[in-house]
Amino acid sequence: MTASDCDILIAGGGLVGLSLALALSGSGLRVTVVDRVPMAAGARAADERHLALSEVTCRVLDNLGVLPSLGSDAEPILAIHVSSSGEFGATRWSASGAGRKRFGVVVPARRLLLAMQQAVKARTDLHVLAPAGVTEAQVDADAVAATIQADGSEARHLRARLLVIADGVDSALRSAAGIGTERHDYQRSAICCALTPERDHQGTAFERFTRTGPVALLPQASGRCGAIMVVNNADLDRLMALDDASYLRQLQDAFGYRLGRLRRAGERVSYPLRRVLAERLIAPRRVLIGNAAQAVHPVGAQGFNLGLRDAATLAEHLLDAHRAGRDLGDSALLDHYAAARAGDRAATTGLSHALAQFTSLQMPPAGWLRSLALLAADRIEPLREHLLLGGMGYRGATPALARSST
Repeated sequence: MTASDCDILIAGGGLVGLSLALALSGSGLRVTVVDRVPMAAGARAADERHLALSEVTCRVLDNLGVLPSLGSDAEPILAIHVSSSGEFGATRWSASGAGRKRFGVVVPARRLLLAMQQAVKARTDLHVLAPAGVTEAQVDADAVAATIQADGSEARHLRARLLVIADGVDSALRSAAGIGTERHDYQRSAICCALTPERDHQGTAFERFTRTGPVALLPQASGRCGAIMVVNNADLDRLMALDDASYLRQLQDAFGYRLGRLRRAGERVSYPLRRVLAERLIAPRRVLIGNAAQAVHPVGAQGFNLGLRDAATLAEHLLDAHRAGRDLGDSALLDHYAAARAGDRAATTGLSHALAQFTSLQMPPAGWLRSLALLAADRIEPLREHLLLGGMGYRGATPALARSST
């Protein structure tokens, strides 16, 4: 067995964990990322999600050098159209009409992950252990003593000032830290794929509420769209087994013909929808970020955006502490981080859950209320501005990484 040390140990090499590593790079901190999947193209399971990145997220990724590397794979969101099937209300927002260049961008999740992996590999001060997992973390007064195990290899032992838990919604390290969760199973799944609509999307992100949940078409390069359809779990196997033409008919019936006929569907992948909120974000010398901290319903497209704000805010606190010569696992520092994230976290997760519940209600008055809400969001200027700013990621204190752009 060997022993080594680092300042920050990040358990989880997904989008949020890698974002934190990149944000800490160049600071002089010793950062190690541990992930169970090799950092190689195609090593992870197929990911057909298309992520709507808020403007705050775009600014953070720009400063990390990731967004420029995406090139045309990052399609600007120039307009937003929200409607409800069989109901009269609708909301239409234009970036130019709001005096903005864009509301954000859409990027394939697997393309964003590849760009982050390449950026991490290019940073000589970031150490990656993959495939491997943190199987145990013992905390003492000065450090976390982590056991790291790779398949077929001898266990390694590493001491870190702080363990960042970014290993996903079913985090074993979160449970081992004694942090419980509040859970809600929506009994629905999201089916994701790419497709080509008959008409030009013109940079518009569409979301349409249906009886089973939202259907979204997000703009992509070359006239393509990322499609997300939320369905009841009871219908999932049947829909996933359909041939492409039959599935597109189902999607067309739910979405309508605003973009003409939907064609050329790509591979379909489904994801179960759950709300999982950690009861707290911190434990001695441990902190949760991303889906380990909270997993939310995709309505409003805020999941990754919220997790990235976790990473950017934590990086800001850690870099300030490092410059001041403070202990990176100090309880007061972690308390301050948790307090800084409380407002944004509560507002975003609360709104996501409320929207998921409200948009699926089927009692007759609910349709009228949805239509009135959509009309209000469309026509009442203060409400529209409030919702736009929130959707663009401006909730609570804006992380330092998003306050300036390179």
